[in-house]
Amino acid sequence: MKKIFRARNVFLALTVSLVVWIVQFVYRTNNFCGPGDHPIQSEADAIAVAKTKMVKNPFFSSERFGSAPDFVDALERAENCCNAIRSRNMLGSIFWDVYLGASISTTPNTGIYWRASRSAQSHTALVAMSNCGVISTSDSYKDADY
Repeated sequence: MKKIFRARNVFLALTVSLVVWIVQFVYRTNNFCGPGDHPIQSEADAIAVAKTKMVKNPFFSSERFGSAPDFVDALERAENCCNAIRSRNMLGSIFWDVYLGASISTTPNTGIYWRASRSAQSHTALVAMSNCGVISTSDSYKDADY
């Protein structure tokens, strides 16, 4: 009985348990998604998921940024609007950084008179999300230039 509880055996058992737990955690977070979600397989898939999730997320709607559906519509009309980068963290979980950028033409109201010329607003957003499409609002941002 003494040989079973040696410090070396206990340390080995704890190390193996920790490694197994990390492997299970990484596998679960990368492959088992919630209802309606699926693991992201490619850059194009990540961009499509980011656009879909952006419309549903209230974080991306504001007065300065404009509505998320309008921004996504502008992305559809723009060429080379989007870029996705896949990365892994220390534990091996997959994360996607999707950069979205579009110029939206608007006719601003200057009070009594309407300007005849159209001005373009540049909108960019970074959508940081997990491999299942869960958006990390602390790592994501939005920006609008006038």
